[in-house]
Amino acid sequence: MASSDWLEVQRLAAEFQRAQLSTALQKLSERNCVEIVSKLIELKLVDLYYTNDGKEYVTPQQLSKEICDELYLHGGRIALMELVSILNINYQAIETRALEITQAKPEIHFVAGQLIDNEHLDHIAEEINEFLQQNGQISLVDLIKQYELPIEFLLQHLVARLGTVIQGHQDKSDQYVFFTEGFLARNKARIRGALSAITVPTSVSNIIAQNKFPEKLFFGVVDELISTKRLQATLSGGRQANVATFIPDIYSRSQSEWIDNFLKQNGYLEYDALTRLGIPDPKGYCRKRFKETPLLYLSTCCVGSHILQQIEAAVEEALSSDFWIDTMPLLPSVFDEEDAEQVIRDVIKNAQNATFKDAVVIGQSYVTNQNFINGMKPLFTSLIDQKAREVVESGAYMQAQAERKSAKTMAKSELQGNDKKDKKEERRKKANEGKVGGGVQGRETKTKATKKKYMKGRNDSDDEFENDAPVSSSSAGGEIEFMTTGEIKKVLVKQETLSDASDDFVEEIAARLHKSLQTSFQDAARSAYEAHLSASSGQRRQTHSELQEKIQHLMQSIKMGEKAVQQFASFDLQQQLYKYLLKTSGTELLNDLLLYVSQDTNSTGDSRELSAEVRQKLINELPQELKTPLQALLKASQGASIDEYTSSLETAIAACDIVLKKVDKKKEKNLGSQQRHSLIEQLNSANDPALVLHIAVLLLFHTITQNTLNASGRFVPQIIGFLQPHLPASTAELLTTLQGLVIQDITSKGDEELNATIRQKMEEIVPRVREAAVFFKKSNSGAE
Repeated sequence: MASSDWLEVQRLAAEFQRAQLSTALQKLSERNCVEIVSKLIELKLVDLYYTNDGKEYVTPQQLSKEICDELYLHGGRIALMELVSILNINYQAIETRALEITQAKPEIHFVAGQLIDNEHLDHIAEEINEFLQQNGQISLVDLIKQYELPIEFLLQHLVARLGTVIQGHQDKSDQYVFFTEGFLARNKARIRGALSAITVPTSVSNIIAQNKFPEKLFFGVVDELISTKRLQATLSGGRQANVATFIPDIYSRSQSEWIDNFLKQNGYLEYDALTRLGIPDPKGYCRKRFKETPLLYLSTCCVGSHILQQIEAAVEEALSSDFWIDTMPLLPSVFDEEDAEQVIRDVIKNAQNATFKDAVVIGQSYVTNQNFINGMKPLFTSLIDQKAREVVESGAYMQAQAERKSAKTMAKSELQGNDKKDKKEERRKKANEGKVGGGVQGRETKTKATKKKYMKGRNDSDDEFENDAPVSSSSAGGEIEFMTTGEIKKVLVKQETLSDASDDFVEEIAARLHKSLQTSFQDAARSAYEAHLSASSGQRRQTHSELQEKIQHLMQSIKMGEKAVQQFASFDLQQQLYKYLLKTSGTELLNDLLLYVSQDTNSTGDSRELSAEVRQKLINELPQELKTPLQALLKASQGASIDEYTSSLETAIAACDIVLKKVDKKKEKNLGSQQRHSLIEQLNSANDPALVLHIAVLLLFHTITQNTLNASGRFVPQIIGFLQPHLPASTAELLTTLQGLVIQDITSKGDEELNATIRQKMEEIVPRVREAAVFFKKSNSGAE
């Protein structure tokens, strides 16, 4: 405050005093005084604190003095909340003055809402020292609850009083622990005595539990005793009692001597044995103990060079003689198969001899070479040749090739279908986008697709398929298996060289031979098939000639059948007869073509009658140049158009490289005669009345029209109707009568007596019908 301001305050105080001493008319009221003081505080001319009841004012200096007085009266420690009620001042004002007091007086501390002076801290230190002397050791963790002070604050002031107020030492491993010299000496002696008596590795937790040593002090004392050479021992496992182990050097020396001697005598160290000796990490111990000694560390043990050299010599001898060896009997009994495999791998890897380059490890303990495995192949030579001949002669090889080709074709078709779908989708997107200007109004420019000359005749999709998606014969299911692994094994176990080998070893040899033998078998089968084709080439030419003649014969039969059908006036009946003609003779001709070309393309085929499913399958397996015309012929054979069938037939036989000869009129006449004789022979050998009637009307039709009609039994009534105008009345009556009896016989199956009568009548009429049909002459028509 400036001097001029202070003079003004003194002047105002003098006037205030004069006013109080003056008469009642010149005195200020209490309200005026409050207003004046408030105005002075507002103008910051004076610094005052209100009491909580608002009746008194306290200056900061007076408040600080009163706080210090109360701190002294309360023994050097008081909480600010207590000062609020004692001094009748708000907490904020007291806290502000308390902070200023601690800054002005270093001997007073503001901690956790309390004011504490050094005298009180000295008193606390004296109490703690008294407790320390009684117990020898204290921990601040236990004291902070008692004194309600922060542990770091208490630690700071106790450490400052060590050697003065507190007679003791701070634990180096735990700063919150203090102990006396006597306590340290006493426990050091106890620890030294207990550890000096130990001769075997002992868990630190057991030592502490049995002797009730302070855990924190124990490790510091042991470290000191070991560093000063007072104890000849080591601590392993860190500084935690539950994992640390005390190991005396006398035990370590005897342990090391045992380990060295065992390794020297046996050439290996088992990890379990080291664990039983008290070594918690045997592999790590061996690496550290024998870091200068070359050892191979396995899963259950470590092995020295002596055993490795023995295994290397035995394996080298077996490989040099193209034989096999089992290393398990050569290794100690503690070795398992995994250890044996590791030993073999290491020996082969580090061997300098070129013989080991051809070594083959089988299983986990067997070693041989490829020469031994290949030496087993001659055992199967005769079996390969024998089975190759069998599959070729039985047609199984041809069937497998057909299945392979079919699978490849299906995969190719599927890929092409996906490609077409992708291309169609791409064209649709381009059409929507447009190539110029974008949007739906963009103009699309089309370019003519062209092929290079050297690509002519080659299908691009085929090339893409072959390059991108090759199909192996095994994946397509088109391979005949020579032998299973089990069958190969049965042959191998009979060999003297493998009599002592285990089943697993023989099975592995069989598995390694399987692929090679399969390849040899495929080559042998292919050679046998080629030889078979070469031997049958002459027969194949004969078959081609026979096929030409048979097709010529069937085509003539179809033409003659067409002429026969044309004799009927009903269009519906003609269509039915055409359909039946194509279904029989037309389908027979198609079957012959299919069987021929399917054999030519290594597909399945035989001389039996083919079903609709087999015909379609054979057509699907053919190349495209044969598939298309034969598919068209198949479709025509299922219709009723002779012209369509004839056109498809000409295309098909041209695609099959079959050239038909010019129709010979003489042979055509002979064909009609042959067909008549065939009908007569069938009529004479037939016994069933319905069959006799069927063949008789066909024979009579041929006699009258000189054309052979190909019709089933359901057309007999229509044929009789056609024949009646051309037959004598007696012959026509015989046919009509027999037809009626046949119908009665079919419709009266339940009546045995009626059936017997009908059969008797038919037996009487059948010879007459047979005779009338055979001896009928065209000139006899209408004689009666």
